Amino acid sequence: MEVSDYINTAKTFAEKAAKLSQKMSQGLVDNARELGFPGSESGAQYFDTSEEKMRNIKRQLDSKNDREKLDGLKRLIAMISKGRDVSEFFPDVVKNVVSQNIEVRKLVYIFLLRYAEQEPDLALLSINSFQKDLSDKNQIIRAMALRVMSGIRVPVISPIVLLGIKKCATDPSPYVRKAAAHAIPKCYSLDSSQKEALVEIIASLLKDRSNLVIGSTLMAFNEVCPNRFDLIHPCFRKLCSMLGDCDEWGQMSILGVLLRYGRNQFLNPNPKGEDESRVAPKKKPTTTTARVGKSFYSSDSSEEDQDDHDAKEIEEVDLDVDHELLLKSCAPLLQSRNSGVVLAVAKLYYYLAPVADAEKIAKPLVRLLRSHREQSYVVLSNIATMAIKRPYLFESSLQQFYAQSSEPVFIRDTKLDILTTIANEANIHSLLAELQQYVKSPNKDFVAATVQAIGRCATSVPTAMDQCLRLLMRLLRSKNELVVAESVLVLTRLLQVPSEERSKSVIMLVKLLDTIQVSMARANILWLVGQYAEALPNVGPDVLRQAVKRFIDEDNATKLQTITLSAKLICLNPTHPTLNQLNQYLLNLARYDTSYDVRDRARFLRALTLQSVDEKQGLQQIKQHLPSILLSHKQPPVVQPTDSQNASDYNIGSLSLLAHQPLPGYEPLADYPEERPDPSVRDVEELEGWSGSRTVATETGFGSDSYRRGTTALSGVEAMGSSSLNSMYTSSAYKKKGNDYDLDAFYNESTEEEDSSASEEETSSEEEEEEEEEESSEEEETDEDESSCTLPTVYAVFCLVFI
Repeated sequence: MEVSDYINTAKTFAEKAAKLSQKMSQGLVDNARELGFPGSESGAQYFDTSEEKMRNIKRQLDSKNDREKLDGLKRLIAMISKGRDVSEFFPDVVKNVVSQNIEVRKLVYIFLLRYAEQEPDLALLSINSFQKDLSDKNQIIRAMALRVMSGIRVPVISPIVLLGIKKCATDPSPYVRKAAAHAIPKCYSLDSSQKEALVEIIASLLKDRSNLVIGSTLMAFNEVCPNRFDLIHPCFRKLCSMLGDCDEWGQMSILGVLLRYGRNQFLNPNPKGEDESRVAPKKKPTTTTARVGKSFYSSDSSEEDQDDHDAKEIEEVDLDVDHELLLKSCAPLLQSRNSGVVLAVAKLYYYLAPVADAEKIAKPLVRLLRSHREQSYVVLSNIATMAIKRPYLFESSLQQFYAQSSEPVFIRDTKLDILTTIANEANIHSLLAELQQYVKSPNKDFVAATVQAIGRCATSVPTAMDQCLRLLMRLLRSKNELVVAESVLVLTRLLQVPSEERSKSVIMLVKLLDTIQVSMARANILWLVGQYAEALPNVGPDVLRQAVKRFIDEDNATKLQTITLSAKLICLNPTHPTLNQLNQYLLNLARYDTSYDVRDRARFLRALTLQSVDEKQGLQQIKQHLPSILLSHKQPPVVQPTDSQNASDYNIGSLSLLAHQPLPGYEPLADYPEERPDPSVRDVEELEGWSGSRTVATETGFGSDSYRRGTTALSGVEAMGSSSLNSMYTSSAYKKKGNDYDLDAFYNESTEEEDSSASEEETSSEEEEEEEEEESSEEEETDEDESSCTLPTVYAVFCLVFI
């Protein structure tokens, strides 16, 4: 062989080696990407949206290689997560629904779930594959097949979807049964004529023992038959016991159903209505224990008796046993990490619990304020609504509602509403000191809201009226015009009832007329001078003289109040020559004003205050009642309703409460029944008729391919049916209810046996040693026979002991 042949052979070998090395390195990189090793750029490559990559997707979906199909599907799913419309690839994806690769089918189902509603005709082509996949050995494939079937919004296939739901509702896997529960509302919205069949499926799923299924079942219950409480009767106590073990979203659904059930089946725990005295109620002590805590030398007129007299005593109400069970089952969920669950429990306690027991919801709700600002706003809105009727719930947490400078405006405004609602004589001093600091805020709207809050504190706590007035008077010296103007508006509302004690405050406001430029504030001062015209006879004419000078430059609101002030002074002094001249001059100016309102007001008051030769009939009678018309006494100031008070008619925890208007789907809670419903409807055997209790014990993992159809799992009490377990425990250790076993009887008798065995241990020690020797000899003889039943026996004992 020549040298050239050796060289050519070496080149060929080197090229093949290079290709093999490149293919091996590419395979290693792909495996590293799938396993997610560091430096492999796992997942990042699929977010590449270049045109070249997008053109290769169709080629990858049509490829016979599963690795290329996975790569193309992952790229599509990545595009969906970024919000890009990839519905153009729908026909190419549907063709892969019959793929034998499980990973490919999972991704195909995810894609179909997203675009099945947009392309229902193409999705119908694969309906046979979905029906076939309902019997697949993998539980995830079965669940996703039902999800896609129910997601196809074509009414023609509603019977097929219903059959799929019925089949999956009896599936051994709780994951598949949960998917069946989620598919029920979709089928109902697709074809409402299937309601009766769907209600039967819901009734069977309500008997399920799996914590994974029951929450989704109640979601379907709320959508399909929310008022069928006869379905809740037999499983009410089971729902209460399973409440702590369900997932968070399931807990919220269960709490919503139990709240409506409680309002329909239990009596009002507060028969005397809400406590309107704004005083924290306490339970009324019995006559035998009323004086146990008092000292022997204490007198009857001590301060403790005074405090007891101030607090409103309430009588304890005998609650139904199931009512108490519901409240006790919900109490641990107040420590949940999910804010929605805590708010749902607080809602249930607010509407179903006695007034004295509702105090335990305050601290868990306050704890939620440390979360994101959006969640804090929702919680604060609900707290503000609760505090309107029960302010004592949050009085101890006053400092938690102090506004921070870093908080957004909507949170600070809501906190102001809460602070003014829970204000009382004990905390008003610290609250006013805090509000005085808020006035220094650079946010003008927040400053105005703070001044209004001071006015609400003055009206809600009458004993603090003088302190609030002094604070508002100090604010009149502020250099901020907005603070001064808003303070004048609040003072006008507080001083609208004339009294000699408030006259000095009115004089101070009059002195500010030369400096205040806000038209509404000036108009309020003029109106207030007219109200105090009798108490301050020398102030009114001078104020009118100054107001007439600036009449042309004033706004319409100030002009109207100037004309009204002139008419009030004429009523009190009809023969005063100076006032009559000022009044006539003012009415002449208003007669040619550009505003219709000013001209109409002047024309009306001219006829009542000026004398004319040809007066119409009846005008003289009206003039006789002119003082009572213009100088009528106003009612005492009332607290102006806030946004929270306007929304107090809506349910706690509802979206309508945040929107301040009823939204679609909102339904108010029903009233309590007047007569006590029959409680025996909930007296049912707990283990009778529960379906779906078999969970497959042979699966190696969630979604495993080693699932064997037809295997029956041992769950809890059902595992006690083995012959080996019967030989280990006598029949006295547990009692039967039909074909099932009563765990309560087992535990009761087992505790009694433990107590009795503790006293018999000393006397039976010798007998136990002899039995151990006999058992050790018997074990050697029967080792081969018992080896076949060791695994089920151990598993049964494990389920029995650790259930």
